[in-house]
Amino acid sequence: MTGRLLAYATYLPHYRLTRATISTALTGVPSGSGARTVAGYDEDAVSMAVAATRALGAGVREAGNLYFATTDPPLLDKSCSLIVHAATGMHGRAFALDLTGLRSGFGALSVAARSGGVAVLADLRTGRPGSAEEADGGDGAAAFLFGSGDSGDSGEDDAVAEVIGSVSAPMEVMDAWRAPRTGYALLGEDRLVHHVLARAVQEVVAEAGTPTTALVSTLNRRLASALRASVGAAGGADVQESHRESTGYCGAADLGLLLARALDTARAGDTILAVSAGGGADALLLRVLKDGRRSPDRRGQEIGYHQYLTWRGALDREPARRPARPAVAPAPAFRNSAWKYGLAGSQCAACGKVYLPPARVCACGAVDRARPFSVADLTGTVVTQAADGVSDSPAPPATAALIDFGTTGRLLLELTDTPPTGIADGAEIEMTFRRTYALDGVPNYFWKARPKR
Repeated sequence: MTGRLLAYATYLPHYRLTRATISTALTGVPSGSGARTVAGYDEDAVSMAVAATRALGAGVREAGNLYFATTDPPLLDKSCSLIVHAATGMHGRAFALDLTGLRSGFGALSVAARSGGVAVLADLRTGRPGSAEEADGGDGAAAFLFGSGDSGDSGEDDAVAEVIGSVSAPMEVMDAWRAPRTGYALLGEDRLVHHVLARAVQEVVAEAGTPTTALVSTLNRRLASALRASVGAAGGADVQESHRESTGYCGAADLGLLLARALDTARAGDTILAVSAGGGADALLLRVLKDGRRSPDRRGQEIGYHQYLTWRGALDREPARRPARPAVAPAPAFRNSAWKYGLAGSQCAACGKVYLPPARVCACGAVDRARPFSVADLTGTVVTQAADGVSDSPAPPATAALIDFGTTGRLLLELTDTPPTGIADGAEIEMTFRRTYALDGVPNYFWKARPKR
């Protein structure tokens, strides 16, 4: 295996839930350190995958393959990777595939490294109230672009790292499982799981060798630390501990988030062994080609335990007295796919006027002379806004704002990820792909505006 990693990006939600908040709500006594990330009420694995993939840059549009890994797909039968494909502007002949299960994150990375393309890992983790899985879980996404990494005119290699090996030791063991239509994972007996996974990790490390940095992703935090230490690598402990303390275990996305953190602080020439321990062990060995550029730590907005339970659907609160929303209409959604998923309006080829949403007829008289014009990557400013305190939003008040994109026109959008104090008129915002609502469990998607990060 000689896959070359050209770019990587991560996405962590705006919200966080401290472990002390959880224990206080359940026992009245604050305990536990750190916090877990929490996807917003309008986020899911698909929307987070879109955010991470778009952050990879322009190379995504030419990628030939897209592998989307999650344990929590919002839709079954219908491929969620197709939504990610449409919302990230990938070309029309790209191959898109869904992978599921806790091992799917490693699978997406391994296959993308072999075939080239994008591996995007996104997940939400939920446990029974009061469980370790609830407190130690986390939500997030990571995306990786693999390709040839050919040198450009400057002669400089574009690759960040190269994959130099992959080892798997699959073992059929009931370590963690979840039945269909259930929200929480069931776990096997600790001593059995620890014994089996320790043996599997030993097998893959024996074949891969001792790296500069080792990372182990597995559900149990203490076991993850013990397995990482058993590899014998000097580096990786700080990265892994920081991730579990401030983010949590992110299911299928966990290995990708760990790997991205390690690449942020790595030096050229380092070797990184990323191990997924579950159902045996799978390992990816990479050689770093460029010094990492550490991303700044970002503190998200803290929320209460009641908000978390509401957003997760575990707390059934009284709904607003509003008319039922319409179901997703397949025909209009298909016809307007470029607008719905790519936020692509139109620009008249005759006079240059931009229309949001797109229009066939221009005020100048030109007909069917428009070209696509996406504003998904543009920033804008809030012109004016209005709040609705009795809406059916799980995070009231719902705020709609008129967004000005400068010379490209204006658009009325819902705001999201706003601080409790709101944002002022004139504030700079950016676009984000989100769920708008769900009817009978089927989500609908469009773009919202959030304060620029």
